[in-house]
Amino acid sequence: MNKLLKVLAASALVATVLVGCGKKGEDTGAAAEGAKYAKAGLGVVSSYSDGQVNSTIAAVGLDADGKVQYIDIDVAQSTPGGDAEKTKTKKELKEEYGMKGVSPIGKEWYEQAQFFEQFCKGKTADEIAGIETEKRDEEHTTVPKSGSDLAAGCTMDIGEFKEAVAKAIANAQDANADKIGVGEVMANDGEAKQLDTTIALVATDADGKVVYSKIDVAQINEKTTDTKSERKEDYGMKGVSGIGKEWYEQAIAFEEYCKGKTADEIAKTETEKRDEEHTTVPKTGSDLAAGCTMDIGAFLEAVAEAFTNAQ
Repeated sequence: MNKLLKVLAASALVATVLVGCGKKGEDTGAAAEGAKYAKAGLGVVSSYSDGQVNSTIAAVGLDADGKVQYIDIDVAQSTPGGDAEKTKTKKELKEEYGMKGVSPIGKEWYEQAQFFEQFCKGKTADEIAGIETEKRDEEHTTVPKSGSDLAAGCTMDIGEFKEAVAKAIANAQDANADKIGVGEVMANDGEAKQLDTTIALVATDADGKVVYSKIDVAQINEKTTDTKSERKEDYGMKGVSGIGKEWYEQAIAFEEYCKGKTADEIAKTETEKRDEEHTTVPKTGSDLAAGCTMDIGAFLEAVAEAFTNAQ
């Protein structure tokens, strides 16, 4: 069973138990007391150097006071030139990433990222921006200050973490959500020396229905480090679109389509093959096809993963 089918199956199961079954010790009575997250936001910061791409992804959920109550940090990293087999983010790689052996605190990348996440919880944008850092060497110029509480569990460079979190908070939209999750789908193009990372943030109510979502693609190469949504008209899809819509406009149409739907309902979105390069486009004549005619295969996979990761 491939990754998409596994994730879709798991997300369907999650949809049936989303109410009344907590995760990682969360309070399952939150829905009765009101939604946990007033706003949800996504931020992506990418860099390109010597054929390698790094896309740092931050998803946040804020309470009514603007304090971070949910946070997920991850990095989609390609190898120089792009390795088609490399489809896991740093957090998904876990021990395979190999940082523990060279870490001064003996912690793997995902463990240090999780420590940073916990450190940020309960803090505002200004408090996170004010986290003290120092230069360790020419390659690590923004590491947690020695002797600080954060440095006890995270000694890797957090410059792009802080930047992505700041962007996510600035991008945050009203959600009134009970759970938030994020999913990423990576695709390396060695010939183009490009990494495409499809990112889905999903915020749901107590019934597991989408109240807010954000879809974006970090298509990063030596020419651009902006996401497709950030490029807006500069992306250049409108002129070749059958419905005269730019990429970000079609992504918004997909987001609107997802509102009020469960994981299972989104997974069952009808698609069809248009040509060899577009094998998962919205079915002709469907409500979704009225506003989105681009391939949504990676969207569906990332959304399904976001549901399984929701907390």
